[in-house]
Amino acid sequence: MRPIRYKLEGGFSKQDMDKMWEGALRLIRKVGLKVPHESIRRLIAEFNGVEIQDDIVTFNAELVEKARAAQDYSDWPSDLGPENPNVIAGAYIKNVLDPETNKIRPALMKDLVDYTKLCDACGFYGPPIVKPNDVPIEMQRILMYKIPYEYSRVHAHGILDVAGWLNPKDARYGKEMCDAAGKDFRLDLWLVSPFVAPREGLDILYEFRDEPVDMNVSTMPVTGTTSPINMIDSYVQSIAELFSAMTLVYLINERKLKKGKIRCVVADNIRAYPFDMRYAAFVYGSAEDCIGTIYQAQLNRYFGIPLVAKSLLTTGKRVDAHAAGEKAAHTMAAVLAGAYVFSNAGLLCVDEKLSALREIEELGHSGTHLDQTSTLKNFRRDLWDPEIFIHPTLIQWQERGSKGTAQIAWEIAKKKIQDHTYTAEKEVRKELEKISLRAQKELLG
Repeated sequence: MRPIRYKLEGGFSKQDMDKMWEGALRLIRKVGLKVPHESIRRLIAEFNGVEIQDDIVTFNAELVEKARAAQDYSDWPSDLGPENPNVIAGAYIKNVLDPETNKIRPALMKDLVDYTKLCDACGFYGPPIVKPNDVPIEMQRILMYKIPYEYSRVHAHGILDVAGWLNPKDARYGKEMCDAAGKDFRLDLWLVSPFVAPREGLDILYEFRDEPVDMNVSTMPVTGTTSPINMIDSYVQSIAELFSAMTLVYLINERKLKKGKIRCVVADNIRAYPFDMRYAAFVYGSAEDCIGTIYQAQLNRYFGIPLVAKSLLTTGKRVDAHAAGEKAAHTMAAVLAGAYVFSNAGLLCVDEKLSALREIEELGHSGTHLDQTSTLKNFRRDLWDPEIFIHPTLIQWQERGSKGTAQIAWEIAKKKIQDHTYTAEKEVRKELEKISLRAQKELLG
């Protein structure tokens, strides 16, 4: 008998996504990518289709399409698929919920070792689990990769790692360790929205400018702050940022293709992130976040990018109904949207008209969408403000008494009981009392 499968229907049409791609190409051409690195700009200035004005680099559509076609996901783990799903655990976690004391505390070196071993035993992929706070800052990143290389077969390397090197020197040590362990070394260029390639990331790319290393590009536009409040418009910005960065690394690599095979990929998927205006915090696991994953699933297929659903994130601070509810609902939606790899395990904390394209163009590489009229006008409509699954940061949550979901729900329930005013008419209550007393007499004697 054939496997029985279910899926979500509806969503974007091909025409919708064609329109979004056209909007993204327009932003790449008109806004461009801020590249504050003269040496990098010199490396790519010779290519046709590149225009440079001060530190702003723009690419024509033909060049961007070449970069899009050059994406290479050939090292995607061949064992992963709908019949063999997996999770990505961790990601540089600073604090942990101690399983012995049930208290939140800084992550330690022992946690890095233990959780790396646990992930390996479970066959989990992903970046280093935790950041060890009990070692000097200068050594944290090095040890975060050394330990997985020692204790894991698949963790912290390959296409499902998001390499977090902070400077060229650290990255050099990482390359040495990677080579020694026989692992796959990669570099990541994380953009800063809107449309800025940070100097630190460019320094690392330049350090390896003549070496055949794989490169990832990622971005993280946040709705209503570094991108428009409307999710569809923010996804257009995300596409534009990712493929402007992809074009940049494609051109850097074009200079050195004879020195070995190089893979360029979109590492963190096509994503925009909803934001809670009340708490100034991300709303991982929210209804908006879930919808964003469904958008992501369709857009990833359109652009030929393997899907990793960030469905195991939550704003919950405890192992409770809040965290479980958000993770379960989000992951179920992701499964139905076609995902079979789910990231951030273990973490607690359309007729759209692309109406904000002009707003994105006007803001360019600076400013914020917080003070835009569209944000003020639409944030209550575009963002759900829940009573129970609230989205404070860890510090805000602690300042409010570290209340769990059950406690919050009970406080709401008690207030509703206290404020309850309905009472039946006097004659009705009198008759009900008579019936009750008669029943008591008959049943109890």
